[in-house]
Amino acid sequence: MPRPTIADVAKAADVSVSTVDRVLSGRHPVRQATAERVQRAAEAVGYHLAGTIRHRLGQDRPARTLGFLLQQRQQSLYEMLGADLQEATAASKTIRGQAVVRFRDYQEEEVAAERLLQLGRECNAVAVVAADHPKVTQAIDILHEEGVPVFALISDLTAVNRAGYVGLDNWTVGGTAAWFISNMCRKSGQIGVYVGSHRFQSQDASEMRFRSYFRERAPEFQLLDSVSTFEDAHNAYEITLDLLRRARDLVGIYVAGGGITGVIRALREDPSALSRNLVVIGREVTPDTQKALFDGVIKVVLTHPRRLLADTLVEVMAQSTISNQGSRIVHPAIPLVICTPEDVHLYT
Repeated sequence: MPRPTIADVAKAADVSVSTVDRVLSGRHPVRQATAERVQRAAEAVGYHLAGTIRHRLGQDRPARTLGFLLQQRQQSLYEMLGADLQEATAASKTIRGQAVVRFRDYQEEEVAAERLLQLGRECNAVAVVAADHPKVTQAIDILHEEGVPVFALISDLTAVNRAGYVGLDNWTVGGTAAWFISNMCRKSGQIGVYVGSHRFQSQDASEMRFRSYFRERAPEFQLLDSVSTFEDAHNAYEITLDLLRRARDLVGIYVAGGGITGVIRALREDPSALSRNLVVIGREVTPDTQKALFDGVIKVVLTHPRRLLADTLVEVMAQSTISNQGSRIVHPAIPLVICTPEDVHLYT
């Protein structure tokens, strides 16, 4: 019996020979539904390159579900990151991935721990943006025992059983923010420091380095006590209005945590903010911070490269589901991106 040919595949799939050739070579795009029909036909007729077609379609990759527990959807950073994670999971070359993205509508880390457990039991691996809390650590330990890797995203965690951390080196972020403020301010004076919560390791490390830089390199500045916005824009708005009223020697603000939209709103509303020429450093590129950069309300934004962050996270999560990394904690390098009004359009 003669070996089936490309023409036999084309006939069985009801497509042209050239279409089958495009699926085989991968040189030209073919609609996914058409390619799958060709693959089924190739297997049905026993075509000797059916495995090649299956490989082209990625059907030899294991199916995996990746879960992502992010902060509030109303923070535009996380809405955009959620979309990036969906896209990166679908595009993975390591797995046939399905993403489950959930957003927090609560502040309590005890609730986050419960949601993390629920998500972990639906997925092969999960990533979470969370403050460091014993309940979160306990949830990670439980999922580790159940064979579900948990990755810290954006802010690291102290849980020894976490599978890894994907995010910036926040010690470097804090030092970079301090360098900009100390060099851009036209005179020495008071510096405001905002954090969302000191339980976020990312913000705590960033603030520590920010303060140590000024102690070592620019002691002529007065750093005010840090204030917590609780990741809330309205809190940040009220805090900033109060700071502008009482700190007459204010020359700069470093917003290490959430609430930047409230800071921007307060700076726009207070007529003294412009005349003071404040040097304000924010975190993460969003539509709001981009506009504030263009308007001169913020001088610099220090940000994750969002798409690279998503691609890197998905890849390490995918790898963790197909190979045992043992007790090794994965920590891929994510470069810090410094955005000014001249280049911020490259990172949106």
